[in-house]
This record gives sequence, structure tokens and C-alpha cells, in this order.
Amino acid sequence: MSYDSAKGRRSDGVSLRVLKDGYWDVTEIVDGPAGERRVRKQSKGVDAPGLWGVEALRREIWYLKSLSAAAASHFPSVVADWDEYDSGGKVGYEIPFYERHRDAGTLAAEALLGQDEIDLFQQKLSEAVVRDLHRPEPDASSLVRHVQSAVHDAFSRLREDDEVKRLIEAREVSVNGETLLGPAAAFERLEEKGAAFRALDAGVQVRIHGDFFLENILWRSRGTESSDDSPQLILIDPVSVAGVSVGPALFDLVKYRSYATGELPALRSEWLVVEGLESLDCRYEIDWATPQLRPFREYDWHEKFGAAFVAEHGSIDPGLYHLLDGYFSIAMAVNTYGRQRPARLLKAVQDFNRALKLTT
Repeated sequence: MSYDSAKGRRSDGVSLRVLKDGYWDVTEIVDGPAGERRVRKQSKGVDAPGLWGVEALRREIWYLKSLSAAAASHFPSVVADWDEYDSGGKVGYEIPFYERHRDAGTLAAEALLGQDEIDLFQQKLSEAVVRDLHRPEPDASSLVRHVQSAVHDAFSRLREDDEVKRLIEAREVSVNGETLLGPAAAFERLEEKGAAFRALDAGVQVRIHGDFFLENILWRSRGTESSDDSPQLILIDPVSVAGVSVGPALFDLVKYRSYATGELPALRSEWLVVEGLESLDCRYEIDWATPQLRPFREYDWHEKFGAAFVAEHGSIDPGLYHLLDGYFSIAMAVNTYGRQRPARLLKAVQDFNRALKLTT
């Protein structure tokens, strides 16, 4: 057992329930030292592949412990953390277990809230993220080099997949009847023009969530009895998979909308149409008739949050929006398979070409 001098004692009880068994880490419910329930997130030890998961956890711990007082009120407190990796152990941390809360991704997918409560959710979310979290960060580093290197590295790795190699290297490709530059060609043209990348660093750089999906937001519904004094809305699992925690506020909005509109759930579950890869006369569409997407069509999880975002940060740069959206698609295509991979690449084709048209 180890201790954290600032936050208290780490629990040594057995796992009560595994919440997520990831590639590098595992998240589970455990009994705390005083019998209270906690959520423990920790690496799988030195046998887990690579150091990436360890570094991600280290960044996440740092993030939660370095928030401003206003932002910290919307995140769980770290009640214990440890780093024993160099001695053959694990890296991890523990937070309180919020028994009455559910992740908003589940609430949305199962249509468990009415529009009035969804509007309240967006109001609380705007206060937590747009008002309290998105505060300027001094001495922020540039994201341009990261975005460029991440995309080029992804293209290099994806070229090893014969199914999508020709698409990546194509000078032109037809998507839904529109002739567009291929993904690599479009991205290289964006780099040559430079305007979208200048916009990436031109605005105010703020503390962002970084992995801002509905699944990473906990909500206690109205009418749910609770004996604790926890906030109704809680943000969890911050920092992007690439370690981004500071950047343009738009970084968070693009990620949020991708899930809140139903697009990301559709990609993950392959509720889509992907055709014509061999001929490069491609069709890419979300199958919005899929019954599981009905809640995202019938309820609006993003408009009020988007309005609050614009009121605080000003109008959205559409070219930058599509550059970021394309970057997310390319980066995630590396870690996905099946029809999801070419679907993300075709989406990136559309986004990079739109970014080219919308920036000068």
C-alpha cells in the first residue's frame, strides 16, 4: 500500500466491479479505506504494451491536480494517486464513486431524458466548460507541429493496410459524386496554404478537456435521490489520447458535437454505408434510419451548448473546425478496423477539402 501526502490513503481492497478493461489500463470500482466506494484507474503494469498508457495516466493525474478552483469544482477530486512504474509497479489514481450519476452517452443513446432536462444539462455543461474551464493558459505551446506530425504518422501507418493504401495515396477521389483531393494530397495542400494552421495558434489558447465526449460527462437526473453533496454534472477522463490539454477552445466543441449529433456513435458501431474503395468512386453516408440513432435525431444535445460557446468565444472559424475534425478522423482511423477505418478516412477527405475551400 502507498500513500499520497496531499490527498489521503490509497485503497487496497479487491475490485468490486470492472467498469472498463482498456488496452493499457483498467478502471474499476473498489472499496476505500473507510469502506466508501471509489473508482480506481490504473495501468496494467510493466507487461502492458509500451509506455503510452503510463504517460497518459501521468498526464491525467497532473491535469486533475492542477485545475483552477473554479474548474476543479466540476471534476472529481483525486483522493489517492501513485507512480510505482520505475520499480516494476503501476501508475494510477482513485476518485470518489458517484453512484447516482450516469454517463451522458448512455442517457442520450437510451433516450432517458426529456428535452427540458437535456437543455438543463447543456446549461450546466456550458457553465462548467465554457465559463470555468476554458480559461487562458499562459505560455501555451503550439499545436501546429503536433497536428502535422500526428496526421503524417497516421498516414504512414495506414499505408500498411492494403484496403485503404490506394485511397490515401490517390491524388483525387470521388466521394458521393464530388471530386475531391485525396486525404494525403488535401492535407499537404492545407500545409502549403498555411492559413488553417495559422488559425490553430492565432486565437487564445485555453485549458481544454481534450477528450470531450458525452461518455466523459456524468449527470445526476432530476428527481434522483442522493444523500451526497456532489454536483449534478461531473466531468471525467480528461486529456486527449494524444496528450492535448491546452489549445483552442474549438478543439473541445468539435469533439463534443461529433458524439452529440450521433455521428461518432454511428462510426463506432458501423451504422453507415461505405462503398467504392477499389474504384475510388466512393460513397460514404451515415445510416440515419438505424433505430439506435433515433434518440439523436429526436433530441438536441448540442445547440444550446454551441450557442453558449459562441457567446463566450466568438464566431466559429469553419476552416479550422474542419481541419480539427479531419485530424480527429485520421488519428482515430489508425486505432479502428472494419468499415469504420475507411469511413473515417472518407470523412477526413470531406473535412480537409472543406477546410481548403473555407480558408484563404
